[in-house]
Amino acid sequence: MDGCGNCMKYSFGFITLLIFIGGGALLGIGISSLVQDGSQVEHLISIELYQGTAILIIVAGSLIVLVSFLGCCGAFQESKCLLGTFFCLVFIMFVLTGAAIVTGFVVGSDSILDSVETELRESIQYYKSKEAVKDAWDALQKAFECCGVDGPEDWTIPPQSCYKEGSKKPFVNGCLHDVKDFIDSNGKLMGGIGIGVLVLLLLSMIFSCAIMKSIH
Repeated sequence: MDGCGNCMKYSFGFITLLIFIGGGALLGIGISSLVQDGSQVEHLISIELYQGTAILIIVAGSLIVLVSFLGCCGAFQESKCLLGTFFCLVFIMFVLTGAAIVTGFVVGSDSILDSVETELRESIQYYKSKEAVKDAWDALQKAFECCGVDGPEDWTIPPQSCYKEGSKKPFVNGCLHDVKDFIDSNGKLMGGIGIGVLVLLLLSMIFSCAIMKSIH
């Protein structure tokens, strides 16, 4: 492999390293979300939605780590077979990631927000009977400085977590609006990250093809 080929090989190695790190981060986030016993989110939203999202992130992270490692091995061992396999797998990931981003922007966000609203309205009635739900609501209201689903009127007597320390008036804004804003803003952030991943996947496919052609 000549100097230009070596340059492409190391550039490709750098790109796959970035993909590998991103996949590892996703894997860590997914595992942490799934096994974290102290997580309170699952008590306010559907446990199926919570666990399903975590498992999906774990699967995606694992595939990205595996495929990026395969690409690195193929490039530095100058193996056309490994690079060809890498290209095919990345192409599949590229298509699936693109479809996921489009689906997320078109229908995913609305369905998630509707699900969160339903779960919040249903869980508030268990505030006094389930300690886990009480702790989750208290944490939510303190974090977002909100009260109830639509406002303090959702409570017969607003709990202490509806009040800022030293204040005698509860927060006037409901948690639903703040949670929806939080999910929406984070959804846009994840969409931006997804687009960045698409760019990296596209570059990795281009470099893998160029490296295969440069291998004698």
